[in-house]
Amino acid sequence: MKISKSSLQHDHDPSNRWWILSLVALAYFVLIQHRSLLFYVQEPLSKELSLTKTQLGTLDMSFLIPYSIAQLFVAYLSDRLQRRRVLAFSLLASSVALAAMGFSSGFYTLMGWRIVLGFTQSASVPAIAGVMADCFSSRNRSTAIGIYNLSLNLAFITVGKYGGLFADLPSMAVPFQDWGVGPAELSGWRLAMLCFGLLGATAAVGIFTVMPEPERTDRRDQSGLGTEGAALHVTVGSVLKIRSFWMLATGFVLFCVVANAYDLWLPRYYIEELGMSNEASGQFATIWNRPATIVGLLVGGFLADRLARRWRSGRALIQVLGIAIWVPALYLLGNTESQKLLAGVMVAYGLGFGFYVANLWTTTFEVIDPAARSTAIGYLNVIGIAAAPTTTVIGYLVDEQILSLGQAISGLSLVAVVIVIVLAINAVTFLRHDYHGPLAADSSLAHQR
Repeated sequence: MKISKSSLQHDHDPSNRWWILSLVALAYFVLIQHRSLLFYVQEPLSKELSLTKTQLGTLDMSFLIPYSIAQLFVAYLSDRLQRRRVLAFSLLASSVALAAMGFSSGFYTLMGWRIVLGFTQSASVPAIAGVMADCFSSRNRSTAIGIYNLSLNLAFITVGKYGGLFADLPSMAVPFQDWGVGPAELSGWRLAMLCFGLLGATAAVGIFTVMPEPERTDRRDQSGLGTEGAALHVTVGSVLKIRSFWMLATGFVLFCVVANAYDLWLPRYYIEELGMSNEASGQFATIWNRPATIVGLLVGGFLADRLARRWRSGRALIQVLGIAIWVPALYLLGNTESQKLLAGVMVAYGLGFGFYVANLWTTTFEVIDPAARSTAIGYLNVIGIAAAPTTTVIGYLVDEQILSLGQAISGLSLVAVVIVIVLAINAVTFLRHDYHGPLAADSSLAHQR
């Protein structure tokens, strides 16, 4: 069989790959701030709008459900259209939605804009995933994605510190009421949403102006979906028929259960149990966890890239190790009030988070067609909708005094145990059959010789 040039794995990456990486990382940095700002201004927001914990959990779910459902369709756009345009539009629309949240007069208005925020951000991550896959080959893809995900952790540190700082500010009079728009006073949490929204709009214009569109790579002339891709139903079908994808998706849903609950309720737990201010709580909930996650991303990506050159399950095994670290960490997190011990536990959680996330996309890319990369990442988020009610359920259980926040957080360790089992089963069974990464290509070429 004759192998065409386009059918082979590219042996080099584009020269501007790090510039493109910095731009998509900037976009993700802003997007994460937009979706998570609510976590760090929730205490004054709840008081001003008279919200219960159940309603706060519902606000988180109001973002996650439309964010996931929309990717049934918008993820496919990035497999066919310019990712640069998709990303810039998504970021600009997200900025408008966040700023509008700052003028909300009650729970339902705020929930409506959170729904809009979810829809606006839905196209962003699939676009970024496609760009990353095209800019970096399988030799260094986990490392690159680990570096890219630094932006996520820097975003949480920034929004935790400064979102809490804004939340502690006293209200200030504004002229909007004279124009018949918004409240007469702008409280700190409202000002935070306006300022972070303005930051996002600026970033959107910059990305649209200067970001180049990378060439699509790894697509094969007469194999799979071809070099031009295929229709929506064919592309989606090529993803959903793969058993390893479903195992990865199951693990991802459970990962989201833990991460969603951790991000929303941990700052509130520190306010209520440790008596911290909004600023101190936001900072403490991120300052130990997020730098450790950065280390986990870099080390997890580096180790996975090297193990993947020898074993097909190399990346998957790094994920298993990361989530295994979560099991004792989550249990201790809700069972101690010692700030020194909590700091160490959050470091362990961050390392495990980094090991898993650095390899989520790359393990998916190794089992799906290159022409369906953005669609596959989008559908991980679609399936992840099953985790959306987590924060609402926990809020309800705490409101009804069935569980305390500490007990709910500790209980997440059981979810981590299930994730370890799912990922381990996939690594030793389904992955063997579904894998078509670089080691499979090497074996195919050896047979043809």
